[in-house]
Amino acid sequence: MKDNAGYVYIIGAGPGDPELLTVKAERVLHEVDVILYDNLVSSELVGQFDALKIYTGKRKDKHHFAQDAINQEIVFHAKLGRKVARLKGGDPYVFGRGGEEIAFLRKHGIEYEIIPGITAAHGASAYTEIPLTIRHVSSSVAFCTGHPLDKIHVPDADTIVYYMVASSASDVAEALIGKGKEEKTKVAIVQNATRYNQKIFAGTLGELRDKDKKVVSPALLILGENITEFIDDYWFGKKKRVLIAGKGVNRYENDEYVVVRYSCNDFKHNEQEHVKEKVEDISEELMLLFPDKYAVRYFFNYLFEQDLNIGDFVNTVFCPVGTAASAELLKHGVLPDLCLDAGTSEEIVVEMKSLGITDENIVIPCSGFIDDYLVDELTSLKNSVIFLDVSVQPSSTPDERIELDCIDEIYFSSPECVRLFKTMYTEIPEKITVRTADSKTDVEYMTLFDASLV
Repeated sequence: MKDNAGYVYIIGAGPGDPELLTVKAERVLHEVDVILYDNLVSSELVGQFDALKIYTGKRKDKHHFAQDAINQEIVFHAKLGRKVARLKGGDPYVFGRGGEEIAFLRKHGIEYEIIPGITAAHGASAYTEIPLTIRHVSSSVAFCTGHPLDKIHVPDADTIVYYMVASSASDVAEALIGKGKEEKTKVAIVQNATRYNQKIFAGTLGELRDKDKKVVSPALLILGENITEFIDDYWFGKKKRVLIAGKGVNRYENDEYVVVRYSCNDFKHNEQEHVKEKVEDISEELMLLFPDKYAVRYFFNYLFEQDLNIGDFVNTVFCPVGTAASAELLKHGVLPDLCLDAGTSEEIVVEMKSLGITDENIVIPCSGFIDDYLVDELTSLKNSVIFLDVSVQPSSTPDERIELDCIDEIYFSSPECVRLFKTMYTEIPEKITVRTADSKTDVEYMTLFDASLV
């Protein structure tokens, strides 16, 4: 590896269960500086590592980062000499667009390696007891995508697995019947494979076509006579689902449970919420300082996610640094109020001193790296300076809210965890057993949820 050169790892995170991450992937993730992770990678998994975490999640019709922007983001951090992990759900080379990212790294002369992951088909097969191959029934397997429907492939294989079918499962069934598959062909839909909220529909293509069934992403479809091996009492389905809010306890560390962890270590998140409230108080006068074009992108991604309108920032001074940041602002229809020609933190300080910029509320959108020198120097000019981490996924997003209907038991480790949980969930379904660590936590739970312990 070249001196001071960055290095990129393209890593498969597996299908959902955090424990299915490979040993090599876990080691590397502890060593890297930056982790760019997808929507299909859980916060429970990435929360184990200390690197800067940048959420690049993509779902149909709602992209946090477009693929081109992800490619550029990887190269941006690598060229700063950082070790970068691109963490993708499943395996990066099975419908994961890993090939496109590798091609971009080659083009920019960035060294890399690929760490494979368990792909969704393998995870779903093991966690449903539906074998992809089985003697005398299935001796061949094909992986396909479920779209576009008018070009859907029907290869000559005993078992076919279709990825990405959540929004069109019944349409996929109709398309396959139209391509010659019999309506009685066995089929299974597996959504959230290997996760605590895994769900299965097993039947025939005809039943799936005619069934008004909502399928949630991520989901795949398995087609073939091997579906006859599926049983309702499959091993993963028999386990009790336990949500642990806070620190874990030994009582749940055995084969009877599927443990879902809800982190209550939310100091940084709460601090960022305070900063975001400051930004969203649009009546307050602010100076938004964008050190580079990526800061501009982070900020507008943040506005999109928070459903904020740039036109409401009437009391805000937009201050890009450099021509690239200015051009990025103009792409979003914003004319800079003040442009700095500086290229380094030192030059930013010198230029702002010469302009007499003092007593300002300066907010700097960033990807998590805080420039202490810039903070100290601008603060010495009597400015209030805060960094707004707008590229990191919140600790609990709407897509990642716990499905309480799939939980059998909740364990609260502290009163603080009860309070945090209450901010996200106003009530707990009656079917759920609730246990707590001590009497103080008991009282907090019973008070906030107007309930009694079982």
